[in-house]
Amino acid sequence: MTARESFPGLLLAEWTKLRSVRRWVVTLLGAAALTVGLSYLAASGSRTNINEHAEFVSGPHGAPVADDFYFVHQQVTGDATLTVRVASLAPEPFGREATGLDGMTRLADSSPFAQPAAGIMIKDGTRPGSSYASLMLTAGRGVHLQWDFDADRKGSAAGGARWLRLVRSGTAITGYESADGATWQKIGTATPKNLPSTVEIGFYVSSPAAVYTSRGGGSSSVGERPTSARASFDNVRLSSEGTWHGEAIGGADRLDGKGGVRAGGQVTETGGGYTVVGTGTVGPRPPDDDMVEIALVGVIAGLMALIAIGVLCATSEYRRGMIRTTFAATPRRGRVLAAKAIVLGATSFLVGLVGAVGSFLLAVPALRERGFTTPAFPRPSLTDPTVLRALLLTAAFLAGVAVVGLAVGVLLRHSAAAITITVLLVLGPLVVGMILPGTSPRWLMYTTLAGGMATQRAKPPTVTLAEPWALIGPWAGIGVVAAWVALTLGLAWWQLRRRDA
Repeated sequence: MTARESFPGLLLAEWTKLRSVRRWVVTLLGAAALTVGLSYLAASGSRTNINEHAEFVSGPHGAPVADDFYFVHQQVTGDATLTVRVASLAPEPFGREATGLDGMTRLADSSPFAQPAAGIMIKDGTRPGSSYASLMLTAGRGVHLQWDFDADRKGSAAGGARWLRLVRSGTAITGYESADGATWQKIGTATPKNLPSTVEIGFYVSSPAAVYTSRGGGSSSVGERPTSARASFDNVRLSSEGTWHGEAIGGADRLDGKGGVRAGGQVTETGGGYTVVGTGTVGPRPPDDDMVEIALVGVIAGLMALIAIGVLCATSEYRRGMIRTTFAATPRRGRVLAAKAIVLGATSFLVGLVGAVGSFLLAVPALRERGFTTPAFPRPSLTDPTVLRALLLTAAFLAGVAVVGLAVGVLLRHSAAAITITVLLVLGPLVVGMILPGTSPRWLMYTTLAGGMATQRAKPPTVTLAEPWALIGPWAGIGVVAAWVALTLGLAWWQLRRRDA
């Protein structure tokens, strides 16, 4: 095997071809510049005022939270033990909630914080967003110990009546549950961040609002319908004496009559037992908008330039007849194709990474000047694992599509047609996905190159945004691109073997 025929020699030859064409080098540099420039312009035109909303609440760790429920409580100082039996928990009828919102679909939320709940709580006063630890019976998901809006420890999956107990010892809050009030099972120990010596302790009911979404036609909307739940508590035993009084905490989820509960809830006492009706949510409430995704919006411009380079790496040799010389020197055509794909892919990855990092560094400060600040939007950093993932996978997406362009160029041998088809493979599903309603565009994202746009997201998938690629995760997106690379390169290899140069 000669040096020219060795695979390292092929790689060097293809790299020499790529860097020797000045307009290709200029286009590669332009791809990075376009990515950065469009990202910065988009960031400069974006704005949010979420931190200024009256109902906005931040938790003890500075993150956005929901803290709305009905609390029957009293003040205690020092160590304390509260035991209750949740005799029943059921949703309250509320006529309008059953019909939903016109033209919208109710969002199913699998979060452990998104279920109607009845339980007991120790809280740093009654200010929304303050530290707490709670032990609750949920509707359909058993018992949970939760604290400070983000920590969750699952207990048993039992339904029906359940005994609950919270024991405070210093800064530690330990939760127990029991089926009969005699034999107790420890669930875990909570460690709230800010829990002073004097706290509020008691029992509560929450019932998250029903969230409805609608997307399609290039836009999305989200609506909420309040719900309420009713729970019965008995065998209430507190290690200190005091007077119980009910209070609606927070104010975002309030029912307004006609089957609902006014002022956020109510409590009635009969024979030592308590019936509590409450509404609202206790848990995290991060915005679905993704700063990293917004900062990388210019990727679509750089992608168009890389598609052109990928196609021309194949078609220019056919147009000039140089491909015959290449195949004469290296008869094993599959090796030539592999060398082209590796050199193009590696170069496009580096260009894409430079563009993505540059976009992030310029766009994030611009976004922060326009309202994307804490607590709703913590400042993203290059050292954050989710940010690193987004930048690296975005560069891999750009490289993958460039290689698909190369393969299409080999298949068609015509620059204009190959560039047009590759661009349509990306943009076509995006346009259709923006128009289609609901979650129907998800199958497009799972089957077309457009799914690779999901690599730009640092946050989990969501159905509340207009962009269709937000419906799938970043690893699914890059997996779809990898499948397209394998498919198109396989077809190109097959065509190279069966027809003349």
